[in-house]
Order: sequence, then C-alpha cells, then structure tokens
Amino acid sequence: MVGQRVKELRNAANMTQQELADGIISRTYLSLIEKNTVHPSTNVLKKLSEKLNCTLDDFTTTASGRNLSLLDIKKEIKWAENNVKTNDFSKLDEFINKDYQTLDSITEYERGATYWVRASYYFNKEDFNSARQQIDKAIEIVEGIKEVNLYLRCLILLSRIEYENYHTNEAIQQLTKANNVTIYENVSNTLRVSILYYLGEFYRQMGESYVSINFNRDALLLNKKLNIHHRGMDIENSLFKAFYGIRNYAEAEKHIKRAIQYAEIDEDPMDRTGLKTNLGILHIKTKQYEEAYEILKEAMDILNEYQLNVPFKSTVELRYGQVLAIRGDIEAAKKLVEKNLEIENEGIQGFGYELMGDILMLEGHMEKAVDYYKKSIETKDEQLYKARLYPKIADLFRKIGKIDKSLEYYEKSVQFYDELVTDMI
Repeated sequence: MVGQRVKELRNAANMTQQELADGIISRTYLSLIEKNTVHPSTNVLKKLSEKLNCTLDDFTTTASGRNLSLLDIKKEIKWAENNVKTNDFSKLDEFINKDYQTLDSITEYERGATYWVRASYYFNKEDFNSARQQIDKAIEIVEGIKEVNLYLRCLILLSRIEYENYHTNEAIQQLTKANNVTIYENVSNTLRVSILYYLGEFYRQMGESYVSINFNRDALLLNKKLNIHHRGMDIENSLFKAFYGIRNYAEAEKHIKRAIQYAEIDEDPMDRTGLKTNLGILHIKTKQYEEAYEILKEAMDILNEYQLNVPFKSTVELRYGQVLAIRGDIEAAKKLVEKNLEIENEGIQGFGYELMGDILMLEGHMEKAVDYYKKSIETKDEQLYKARLYPKIADLFRKIGKIDKSLEYYEKSVQFYDELVTDMI
C-alpha cells in the first residue's frame, strides 16, 4: 500500500505529481508508484518524505493501523507558522496550549518553528518575558540545523523583544548579526528588507538619523530590486522622522506623503490618522498653518468616523487644538486642551501644559502662561521639554519685565545643554 500512502500524503500536502517528482524521479515513475505498479527504493522514498515533510514510517504503516495524528500535527505547525507570517494571531490560542514543541516525533525545524510561533504569540500579547524564553529556545535549535530564513526570523523577533525591554543597543546587535548573515548567505528577500527597516528605525530612536536614513534607503532599494513594497509605509514613515530630526523638511514631507499613500491603499484608519497627524506636525513646524489645519481636520474626522480609541488620540486632538489657536479659534482650542489635560496620561500632559501656556500667552495672560510652562517642565517628559521651555520661559519673563527671573532661566537653559553635550576632542 506504499503507492496509496504516497498519493494520500501528496494530496494532503496539496502538491501535484509533477511538483512532488521534480528533482527526484519522473512524473510518470511517480504515477506508477502511486498505482502500486512499481515499488520505489528506500532512497527514493527518503527523498519523497523530505519533500512531503513526513517520515518513512508514514509510507509503510497499514491503512488500518496508521496514525494520522503526526501528519495532522505537522500540518498544524505549518498552519501556525503561516498565520504568524501574516500577523494573524486570532486563532492561535488553542495551538499554543498543545505544546507540540515537546514531541519527539517532529523534526528539529518544526520544533524551532513552534518555539518561534510561541514567542511571536507572546510578543503579540506584550508578554515580553515569556516571548524571550521561547525565542531563546528557538534560536538554540535553529542555529544547530542551519535553517537560514527561520534563524533570521528568530533574530528579528529577538531584536524587537530587546527593544521593547528598552535594550536598544542589544536590539541593534541582534539585527546587525542578522544583516551579516544575509550578506554571507546572499539572502535577498523580505526578511532582509525587515532587517534593514528595523536597523534604520532603532538607530533613529537612538538619535542616529543619518545612519537610519542609509539603512531605510537600502530597504527601499531592495524592495525596488525585488519589485515589491514590503513594509513600504513603515520605511517611508521612518525616513520622514529621520529627515525631520535633521531638519530637512522638504525630504521629510516627501516621505510622509508616500507613507500616507500606502495607508490610503490599505484603508487602515489608525495608520491614516497617525500619518496625517505627522504631516500636520510638519506643516506647523514649517509655518504652513492652513495646510496643517486641513490635514489635521482630516485626521480628526477619521478619529470621529471610526470612533478610534488609539494611544495617540490625545496627540491628534492637541495638535489640532494647536493649529486652531494659531488660526485664532481660541475657545475651541482651549476646550480640546482642557479635555486632554483631564486624562491622566503622562505621555501627553507635558505638551498639553505647554500648549495651554501658548494659548494663555496669545490671550495676554503672561503670568498664567508661565505657570503652565513650569507645569510642563515638571512632568515626566522633563527632558523633552526643558530644551524648548527654559528659553521660552526666560523670554516671557523678559517681556513681563522680570529680568532676574529671565536670567535665571537663561542660565538653566545653558546648564541643561552643558549636561546634554559630552566633552570631545
């Protein structure tokens, strides 16, 4: 019954006779095997089993006594692996509970892939400690069997876990290792695009904007070579932020508009809102206030249409409030700012207090504006706002006529920059 089992296994793998036979035997010979007209050698069966991802025993077990559970397990592992590749974690709970990685009957590749699936699952749940435990086991296995693509996927995930644990240097080290593997093994696929993107993004987070730009541009070039758009939106957004960081606003605008185009194609309201907000922030920075108003209004409309409760919702509303104040709609701006200051969100309160200070200054309430600027400095975003607010407060005290206070904050500003800038030869 070997021929019948070969046919069953081929059909289960969704392969044609030509696909299974290719590189091993002729399609005609495989057809004869499946009809039980000829009996294949052990060498041929071994090669067929490798292609079908099964064992030799699966060919020889009788129909009445064969155990299909191993085949089902292998199919389920491959299914789970594919689901993670497409970022679909919605049906993986049951798979995770089965602990297939402990079975002796699966291959080492399958064991490594199962650990990678489990690590990805926990990462998606933001359980980074469990994710780290699983990915370490996956890497230990995969390194031993030299499965390059799976090894690269493991290193990418490990770098993301390190980054989420605020170990950016370690994250970059893992990605650098992965990038070296792609060079040594001559890998040019979507995995390398992802590696280049994450290197660019993590370096940008460290303030290395020029390094970030180079890695992201390499990612774009590889996409062009492969005629794909893998992570196109993410790469363009990262380039926008890097160019914004070095004050090349023309290049920044070009890349954020490309990122928005990707988001419009995907029709993802969250991405569209975030990217349009970034463009609005850029327009405010370059004093294109009408353009900023229009694009931020679009972002607000998307928020309201889809009732989005995203982490950056307050940022969208505060930036919209900022441009409303600039345009002279003070009351509407104050309402938005006051609403968001009631939310206990340390991530946005610093900017919220600063923005309220700006509004009060536009109204001529200089003393009250100073109070809000000081509140902004006292938030946990202290480092972010000191550089901007110390000189701002100093200028405001000078306008009020409090020269001593003005000098005090100019001196604080100088001291702050001295602490930031290291001594160099």
